[in-house]
This record gives sequence, structure tokens and C-alpha cells, in this order.
Amino acid sequence: MNKIIMTLVCFGITSISDPNAYAQEKGDIVIPCAIPFYRELDFTVGEWQVFHKSTGKIAGYDRIGRTLRGCAIQQSWISLDDHFSSKYVPFRMNGKSLTAFNGTEWIQFWVDNQAGVQILKGGPKRDQFVLQSEKPIAGYEYMLIWQKQEDGSLLNTHKRRNTAENKNAEWETLYEWVYVKNLNQDLYPDEIDENN
Repeated sequence: MNKIIMTLVCFGITSISDPNAYAQEKGDIVIPCAIPFYRELDFTVGEWQVFHKSTGKIAGYDRIGRTLRGCAIQQSWISLDDHFSSKYVPFRMNGKSLTAFNGTEWIQFWVDNQAGVQILKGGPKRDQFVLQSEKPIAGYEYMLIWQKQEDGSLLNTHKRRNTAENKNAEWETLYEWVYVKNLNQDLYPDEIDENN
């Protein structure tokens, strides 16, 4: 028993006297989210014009940036067509997301002005960045895929599958969008008044 206590005391003294045992030295600056793991989604950062891949028509604008000293990615989406509109929800979608790495996986919280709320989880898979529903919403699972293209654009694919009827249902593509850097940032529309 005395040997165990002595070993623990020696270990404690060694840890205190070893400057490498401290998380940070006095005066050192620590930037917690500068580690490469926290930068895996940085390729999406920018001001983007977004086009339907199938038609080439503009779908909207997306402003994606780092926030909280690089610890999160914040997205502001503005629809410029009626892709998400219906006779029940006749106005165009605006949405926001906050995405961050928790040390194990990436987590995104999405909310929009059409009562859409999702929590997606995932991360890099080969040459794609894939986020998937934490749990089904009204019987559907959703998947969001980001893929950087050789010309610097991004391909954004959104899929879903009906797991209420079949847990192994096939994924269907809801949309595929091409993100192109918005070189004229004055084109980005002012944000809609939140009271509307």
C-alpha cells in the first residue's frame, strides 16, 4: 500500500515540475479550434451563388462563414425560386445552420422560416462531406452531401428515404445544386426582416 501511495506522490510531483504537463504556459495563446479536425468543412466557407445542376437556373444565395473563433461554421441561405414553396407555404425559404465538430463527429443544427428543423451528424467520407439525420422526421431520413469540384465550385446534394415503410429504403435525390463563388458580393440580397 505504501508503495502505491509513494508512486502516486512521485507522479504528482513530476507532473507539477514538468512544464509540458501544463495545458498552456503563462503568456501562451491557445486557439482550441485551429487543429485540422476543426477545419474539415472550411472548403464551404464563402459567398456563393447557387444554381440547379439540372437546369442551370439560379436557386439562391448562401453565405457560409466561420464563427466563434473558428469553432463553428454558420450558414445563411436565401431562396431565389419557389423550389421549397407550396400552396400551403407560398413564401420562399430562408434558413440558417450552425455546424461544429464535437471531437468525434460534426453536428449541424438547421432551422428555417418554413418550420423546418433538423439535426444532422457525420463528417468526411472519401472525397465527400456527409451529414445525415440524427433521427427520422415524419418517417424520413435526410442526407446532405458536400463535394468540392476541380473548378473550385461545390456540388451540394440533398437526399431522403422513407424509413417509416422500409428501414432499408433507397435514397432519393431531392435536389442537386452547384455552388459558384459570388464575385460580386453586392449581389447578395439584404436579409429579410425577421418579423415577416
